[in-house]
Amino acid sequence: MNEMSKSSITTKAKSYCPISSAAEVIGDHWSVIILRDIVFCNQRTFNSILINNNENISSATLAKRLKRMCDLELLCIFDDPTHSQRKIYYLTSKGMDLIPIIMEMFRFGVKHASQSSTAISLSESKKRPLSPFEEDLFEELKSTNLNHAENAI
Repeated sequence: MNEMSKSSITTKAKSYCPISSAAEVIGDHWSVIILRDIVFCNQRTFNSILINNNENISSATLAKRLKRMCDLELLCIFDDPTHSQRKIYYLTSKGMDLIPIIMEMFRFGVKHASQSSTAISLSESKKRPLSPFEEDLFEELKSTNLNHAENAI
């Protein structure tokens, strides 16, 4: 994707606003859901995301969103060494920067939109500093994703 196309995705507003720009990057339902599936469910191939997605994303929508996230350098793709036609999606460092936002969306959903009051302590979900789980998750994500992503960019 050329620089002009990339900037047009994130600068639709007449004046620059960082919140507006961020919303343009992840502001649609499917992009956030796909990132959730890659990060928290370890679904890294097109078919695994498609088959295991609880929201029933269509294959056309999945393909468009994955391409867009790669164009925006949130994800990168590598060939699967075990299968000649399969591609594996990895987060880039830019994609990693979205994980705290997704964690905050999770916390909001638990506090305000969840229909279940079990399993998650609200006092734990409201903390701003990274939890040991989040710290471990980020370390795992860095080792799983960034080595591949840094080689791709």
